[in-house]
Amino acid sequence: MLTDVHYGNGDRDAETRDLHGCFDFWENNSVDFTVQLGDLIEGKGPEAEENLAGVAAVLREYPGTLYHVAGNHCLGAPLDRYLKETGLVSPYYTFSMKGIRFIVLHGMDINPETVPESDTDRSRKNLLMSDPWATLYCGAIGQQQINWLVQQLDESKRQGEAAILLCHFPLLKESSDKPHGLLWNHDEVTDVLRRYRNIIACITGHLHRSAYVERYGIHFLTMPPFVKRNDPANYSCGMIELDNTFLTVSDQSLNLLHKLKIT
Repeated sequence: MLTDVHYGNGDRDAETRDLHGCFDFWENNSVDFTVQLGDLIEGKGPEAEENLAGVAAVLREYPGTLYHVAGNHCLGAPLDRYLKETGLVSPYYTFSMKGIRFIVLHGMDINPETVPESDTDRSRKNLLMSDPWATLYCGAIGQQQINWLVQQLDESKRQGEAAILLCHFPLLKESSDKPHGLLWNHDEVTDVLRRYRNIIACITGHLHRSAYVERYGIHFLTMPPFVKRNDPANYSCGMIELDNTFLTVSDQSLNLLHKLKIT
């Protein structure tokens, strides 16, 4: 796991060196794949595009499999450019491994700059004006993506798969704070999730510190950020291990962060 790199926020040489340190950690521990949970870059416009090109070049040096989740800062560059640099066809998608379906959500589907076409999506954007937890630098999941999410969860249940959701924005107040905010339509999305007993976890970034809560039998995990790696406790990246009993989260020094029972 890697989140909130904010490449271009500081010394690029140091950022590149420390990303390579993450690569070494994952390779040494033979991970199956890596997930980048969003806010990969810093800046807007040409600066963001330059940072995106720079960090994409660094990430291409990683020999393992890398999946991307779009965050609010990722869209400082145009979405089509972000998709091209990260090798994605869509900002929301799924992949499966070892009986688990990983569902990647696009939390900036509706954002302060979009103009929703339907009444339901306009009501989701209006949460920005009515919900104090809906900040300008978060967004919402639109109706088309909601329908797709339900379809993916239904299919995972039919096929006997467990499910893990990946999103940049936290979905519960206990896994974020008011200054950072939440997915705007967090209540709507968690109402969908609570209907499914095969969901193990929802893993997010954005908060710039770690947080954890269990609800509806789901582990809601907010991962600490790469960008704060020089602050105590000097976390840059981590690793999640799953077996039939536990979900275990360790940092790059193999310090145990969580050992969570899978029900």
